[in-house]
Amino acid sequence: MRRATWNYAVDMIMLLLAAVEGVSIVMLWLVLPQGFFPSRLLWLDIHKWVGLALTVAVIVHVILHWRWLWTTTRRRFRAGRRATDRP
Repeated sequence: MRRATWNYAVDMIMLLLAAVEGVSIVMLWLVLPQGFFPSRLLWLDIHKWVGLALTVAVIVHVILHWRWLWTTTRRRFRAGRRATDRP
């Protein structure tokens, strides 16, 4: 699979997981009351597992873009150093 296809797939997975995480937050904070209810426990489990999956997807995303992150960070620090060296 091409690198661009991998990037797109990981980005779409992250978007989907973030949307599910947002829905679970709304369900837990606004829809379901506090306390011990089976439906609330289900949404808590969904929230925890989707959060874990989103964390893994973000780590994969950073790994896929590591070279770009490294290069951009180096350029930023070099540009900042040159700007401060001037009198």
